Amino acid sequence: ARHRARLVRPRRRRTMGLDGGTIISRSDILRGQSWDVANADGGASTSSRGGQLSAGKVHTGRRRADPAERRRARWSHCALSGEPLREPIVCCGLGRLYNREALIEHALAQAGTFVSDRSTYAYANRTNASSGNVASHVRSLRDFFPVHLRAVAADGRRGGGSGGGSHGRAGKRSREEAAPEFECPVWGVRCGDAGAGEFVAIRPCGHVVSDRARRDAEATAVEPHCPVCDVRFDRDGCVHVNSFDVSIGERLRTAVDARRAAEDDRRHRRRMRKERGK
Repeated sequence: ARHRARLVRPRRRRTMGLDGGTIISRSDILRGQSWDVANADGGASTSSRGGQLSAGKVHTGRRRADPAERRRARWSHCALSGEPLREPIVCCGLGRLYNREALIEHALAQAGTFVSDRSTYAYANRTNASSGNVASHVRSLRDFFPVHLRAVAADGRRGGGSGGGSHGRAGKRSREEAAPEFECPVWGVRCGDAGAGEFVAIRPCGHVVSDRARRDAEATAVEPHCPVCDVRFDRDGCVHVNSFDVSIGERLRTAVDARRAAEDDRRHRRRMRKERGK
């Protein structure tokens, strides 16, 4: 008898997804991207997507960055572009540090002038970001001022200026990759370290010192002078830099809003005078 060869088709392997029956996708792999989607209902429903389920436990809270890392990042990277801080460095009325070039491009973009395709795309991404634009309050050159920070060298010695010399532990890396570290030029306290306290930018000179150094300067003279350059400064003109104190942040925001309202009022009055003159 003839035996006909039987073709045996290999079984198709079924790929199960994360929630039973669905095929795994790129969004499932990128757990960080789908975390907010999985927890959009506040944990009312349980899903294995986005890492919501782990060992039978429901995680309804958001994943948060280490506070120490957040402090160091604020003192080493531009608040607008995310690049390492480098000269010239500027500060806004809210106490955030920026690379001057990035902030000027942002101010020009708000006015409708784009210097490059990169600045155009960066401005569009910041505008569409769900977290909001961190520099939306900066509209002109009057909204920020230059600051001077004392850089820390790789061996712990003081550097020559803002971002000068080696940038902390990353002395062998290139300047673009290095994250700078700064300290108070009076007391030698590292900016961003736990327990270092508040830091202020003294105006009009722009030197960044610890709040302790500022209080000492105010207590030793009727008219306080900068402890670095001996320039006289106003007690109310100092700006707290990278403060995590909620009350300080609210006070700085109130001052920025009041200054913007005064500028808008002056601009409106000038426009009205011109119209009446016509």
